[in-house]
Order: sequence, then structure tokens, then C-alpha cells
Amino acid sequence: MRAVIALAMMLSGALPALADTTPAPENQQIAGLSRTPLMLPVTLANDKPALLEAFVTRPANNDPAPVALITNGTADTADFDRFVMNPNRYASTAIAFARHGYAAVVLLRQGYGQSSGAAEYAGGSCAQPHHQLAGERDRDTLLAALKAIRQQPWASPKQAVLVGMSSGGFAMLATGAANPPGVQAVINFDGGRGALDGKSFCDQPGLLKALTDYGKRTTIPSLWLYAANDRAFPPAAAKAMFSAYQQSGAPATFVAMPAFGENGHTFMDSAPEAFWWKQVANFLQQQALPYQPIAELPQTQLPVPSVLNDAGRKAFQEYAASQRYEKAFAIDAQGDWGVAYWARTRDEAAESSLGYCAKQQEAGKAGCHLYTINNEVVPEQTVQR
Repeated sequence: MRAVIALAMMLSGALPALADTTPAPENQQIAGLSRTPLMLPVTLANDKPALLEAFVTRPANNDPAPVALITNGTADTADFDRFVMNPNRYASTAIAFARHGYAAVVLLRQGYGQSSGAAEYAGGSCAQPHHQLAGERDRDTLLAALKAIRQQPWASPKQAVLVGMSSGGFAMLATGAANPPGVQAVINFDGGRGALDGKSFCDQPGLLKALTDYGKRTTIPSLWLYAANDRAFPPAAAKAMFSAYQQSGAPATFVAMPAFGENGHTFMDSAPEAFWWKQVANFLQQQALPYQPIAELPQTQLPVPSVLNDAGRKAFQEYAASQRYEKAFAIDAQGDWGVAYWARTRDEAAESSLGYCAKQQEAGKAGCHLYTINNEVVPEQTVQR
């Protein structure tokens, strides 16, 4: 009984415009929260228009809430960044902030997913990664996005937190160095650029120089979280980056996180909220920002399919506990299975899980059927593949 786990999905059609904030029925909704995809029109610093793919998760009321602007990391290939990446990869992070009172906006920077333009690394190479230029490009994108978001009735114009993972963490540090009004904190999950093999880096001196510059200019407190088993930026590299940033007295706090999974570099998008929220909550409380829950996480009681073997049961238990929306789990009568996370819609998640289940089947086996979509057991739908 074999299985495949799909952690990313193919692109779909156009998403609703920013003005449409009605929760879409194909996206998982959580009691007390609203989750809505959007395309965000912005005007960059050079007066050039751009369109950025995003997903809003916020308290279900329309009261203005502090903004948590969350941005993505970079994958190993440009094809993944452009054709596979979507905002739901960071759904669990957004849910964590939203259920503590924030209007959490996961924003894909230019060149990622369905966002327009080229990624910040376009035109660079390992010999010349242009760390500082990449930071400037991302800063302009993120500041324009924050300005557009603050025009929405559900977004506070005076309170915001910048949150980023990996290259997105670096981007948020670059943005924080501009000291945008109303931004009260920066949270950097395993941030950096130019990692090769966890031991060497593309222009490490240039990377440290850029971080030194950001730390010299910022007045905004930042929290740096790095896992013990981060394969991109292991502890020594993380501490070197932090020291460079803080050498001029930047208000920053470093937290060494425990190991997570096989590669802790992904803990922001993959680990349960309980793994990291306590450290973030302590930091937010120190900045006089919301940190207490206003909505509860779903309590799922999904029965484990009896046909699954030990590996399948373990995968399903992880599925049931995860907040990685959109997601689906498919099985067949012999115990083959496929699971999909981070789709744009529940329909995409269903299609992908069925496809991955079918790939594991031997000739002559009965078709796979959906078992769950998000936190719901669905009626059996046999699909021959």
C-alpha cells in the first residue's frame, strides 16, 4: 500500500478582485473567521501598476483589525515559484494571526504565483545575487501592498505587523528598515537569501552587509525565529545574520526554536500553531499588540479509514490535525491513498488527492474515491483513473 503526498497544486483561473470580500464557498471557513482570495491592485514607487495574488483571513466582523502582512519564501526553481506557489501555502500562519485578532493577508510578491512582474531575484546569479537590490524591490512591493490593504474597511490604518519566511523574512527586514508608519513589529521566520547547501552561501559578505544596513536604519522591533535543524540557515549562519543586523543596536530578539520535521526551515508553513505561537505571542504582547485568541481552532473528529496501513494512518492523523488548507485525502478499497495540501480551492485539493492516490494503484484495482475535503468526510465518489 503505497502513497504520495502532494504539498503544492497547479494554478487555476482568475481570482476575485479585491472589492469582492464575500467568503467563497469553495474555501474552508472557520467559525469566527472569514477566508477570502483576492487580487490586489497596487501602484509601485515608480508609478508602475502591479497586481498581486493574496488571501485574506480575518475576524468575521468588519471592524478594522491590525494588519498582519505575511509573505512567501522562494523555492528551488522559478517554475515552482511561478506555476505552483499560491497563498494557501501559508494558510496555517494566516489562521493563527487571524484567530488572535489580525486581518492576516498572505501576499505573493511580484514574480510568484499569479502576481504580475518578475521576482526579486530576476537578473541575479549566485556570483552576483544582488541582495540589497532584491531587498529594495521587495520593499517597494510590500509597501505598496500595505498601502492598498489599509484602504479596506476591515484593515486598521495605524497598526501592522510584517511577517515573512526565508527570502520573505529578508524582504520584511528590508521593508522594516524603511520604518513605515504604523508598522509596530517585524517577525522573521528563518529569513535570509542565497543559501546553497546549509554551509555555503551566494555572496555571504553582501548578505551580511545588507542586513547591517537594515539594522542600522530600523527603529521597529523584530523577532527572529530559526529552527535547530534549518537546512538552509543552520544556527551558525542564523546567528551571523542576526549579529550583522543588530551590531548598530537594532531592537531585535533572537529565538532558537527546536528542531521540526526533517527540515526546520519550513516550520512557519508546516508546523502546527502550538509549535511557534507562544514565542510570537510573547513578542506581540511586549509591543502592546493583540496576542490572545478571539476564535478557536476547529476540533476535528475524523475517523481513520480502516483500510490504511501504519504509514497511511500516520499520514491521515497528521492530515486531521493540520491547518494547512485547502486539503483533501483520497483512498481506495485496498488502502492506497493520496493527500494534497495548500491548493487554491477545495476542488483542486480533491482533484490532486485523487490523482496521487490513483498513481499508486496497480492495474485492475478499484478506483480511488475522496474520503475528506478539509475537515469534512464526504460521500463516497469513486473515480476511475
